[in-house]
Amino acid sequence: MIKYAFIALLFFKFANSQNVKVLQEHGFENLQEFYKEDQYTLFYEDNLYRFPADGLYQVLELINISTKASNAKVVILNKGVPIVEMRFTSRDYAKLKTKNSTIEDFLSVATIDFTDEKYNTEKTLNNSYFKTDLSLRFQLDYTLGNFDNPIRQRVNFQPYLSTDLSKGVNFETYYNVPEFDDLGYKEPQVGLLRLSNDFKIDKSSFLNFNFGFFTFNRLGITTNYLKFLYKDKLRMNIHLGLTRFGKLNKDLILYSYLNTDLRLDFFSDLTYRINKYDMDLTFRYGSYILGDVGYTAQIRRFSGQRFIGLFYKKTNYGTMVGFDFSLPLPIRKYGRKLPVRAKFYDRFYLPYNYRSDTEVGLLYYQGDNIISRMTDYFPEILKKGVLRASKRGR
Repeated sequence: MIKYAFIALLFFKFANSQNVKVLQEHGFENLQEFYKEDQYTLFYEDNLYRFPADGLYQVLELINISTKASNAKVVILNKGVPIVEMRFTSRDYAKLKTKNSTIEDFLSVATIDFTDEKYNTEKTLNNSYFKTDLSLRFQLDYTLGNFDNPIRQRVNFQPYLSTDLSKGVNFETYYNVPEFDDLGYKEPQVGLLRLSNDFKIDKSSFLNFNFGFFTFNRLGITTNYLKFLYKDKLRMNIHLGLTRFGKLNKDLILYSYLNTDLRLDFFSDLTYRINKYDMDLTFRYGSYILGDVGYTAQIRRFSGQRFIGLFYKKTNYGTMVGFDFSLPLPIRKYGRKLPVRAKFYDRFYLPYNYRSDTEVGLLYYQGDNIISRMTDYFPEILKKGVLRASKRGR
């Protein structure tokens, strides 16, 4: 009896071990699986698809899970850090694979939530580290309302380099090249050059540290803390930065003065999410990079990776109202078979500020990190994204 049980266990492990091989062939990274009693757990990182929900749908299409494991769990990583998991029974999954249930039925019984699973980087297959993305990013600066030239603009071309060095550790830089400049001469220079480290404190808490050069010619260190207070519906973000003037010009010569323009900026966000409408309501209070103190009220409506928002800022420097939006580029997938990959930057972001008298509530760009991209991994956004991906796949 023991002999037959042992043979059955070996067959079960062999059948499921094909999953990591199949996913590796398709380009998924940081692959790992393990078994615990009747639980099958699969880890993967998706650096192929622009939207994590598209990658999750593809994983569900590619893998096969033996019914000898009563329960299954698929964990999504970012930079080797576990973010969210999808839990379901092997019986429900078998019904989906055999077309005995619809994707809507499967999603209604599956659970997507933030995860507390531990990931062992030493047992990974096809790790994502020391693979480099070379992206082309665009940024548009503009002003409206001049009588002689009603629309003045500057198009910034930004070759962008990003690479993950180890679990949670990322290096990013871009070089800003302004062209078609109606706003006044601005010389090319390094716009961002920083080292970042993301940590997962617990199931619903994340910490991020950055050191290097940021936008608005800031050089220093920053930290960001994200805590989900109630599921993905209520979250708090705390930012603290200590920077001074510093930049690398077009010849990569450092301009910096140790005791000049040292600034401490800090603020806290509280965001309530209405999942029914994919809407975020945010209130921020604190000190900003120009030294002004005040608050920002913001509302954003999401559709997948798109959003459009309205904001109102009031500080001791004045008031400002405006809107912003972000659009993903239409290319959904980029292969990564070589150590270096060329691509377009994933998104185009554009704000419009109606200024009262000066810059108000300015935030400098710190590069991408887990906290800044967290909305892509919200359980409700993933669930709706998987459903949309299934409709496109039919």
